[in-house]
Amino acid sequence: MSYKVFTLADLRALLAPLSTVRRAAVLYTLDSHGTLEDTVMLSWKDGLRNHHTEFTRDIVRGQPRHLRLNYVFWEYLDGGQAVPLFGLAESVSGVAMGRSFAELQALYDRMVWVDSAVEAQAFMADVQAMDLS
Repeated sequence: MSYKVFTLADLRALLAPLSTVRRAAVLYTLDSHGTLEDTVMLSWKDGLRNHHTEFTRDIVRGQPRHLRLNYVFWEYLDGGQAVPLFGLAESVSGVAMGRSFAELQALYDRMVWVDSAVEAQAFMADVQAMDLS
């Protein structure tokens, strides 16, 4: 039986087709073990009060506030109207490669927080920063 480890790099690749705000909402949902529906409707009051982890707190604080919407996660439609992330579950289904959200949650829960491409870039930056003289 072959078992592939699910890494941060795998998650990044999986979520890459989504917009930045949709990726943030999915990460918030995965890290908080919530539902996509609850994340779509998350208000600023609840978002600032209900922190499951440091990571979810940072995600919420990293979102821009809209003057008229009270949702943490929102986006503009093509016509310029700001709206909650309608269709988030469908967006996730479109990139999840046939997995349910529960399966994605299970992968996230046992994910290895390593991204070899980022690690290699950091290593090269360290090597270049060393003074070899």
